[in-house]
Amino acid sequence: MSNKEPEKINPNKNSFGINFKNSEKIHNYITNSHYRWADDVVAGPVLGDTLVVYVDNSRVKKVVQLDEQNLIINIEKNTKIKLKNIDIQISNLKQ
Repeated sequence: MSNKEPEKINPNKNSFGINFKNSEKIHNYITNSHYRWADDVVAGPVLGDTLVVYVDNSRVKKVVQLDEQNLIINIEKNTKIKLKNIDIQISNLKQ
């Protein structure tokens, strides 16, 4: 008879690939940042090396896309989190 202990769940390593610790750090960075569009976006989860960002409309999406490389560099400088890209999505409520 095998005695199986419950497996402890690590919130930073899961089957979805979401890193909650990094997601929280980036969310705090964007919330406190100097970007003009910071109030118009919501930082979503970090999926592997991709940050998901939710915006309200296509105008904000285009502005964030133009600033994407600068944002990736600043996130790495300020949070020590390396990202390869940012997935900018229009939130479901606005589609």
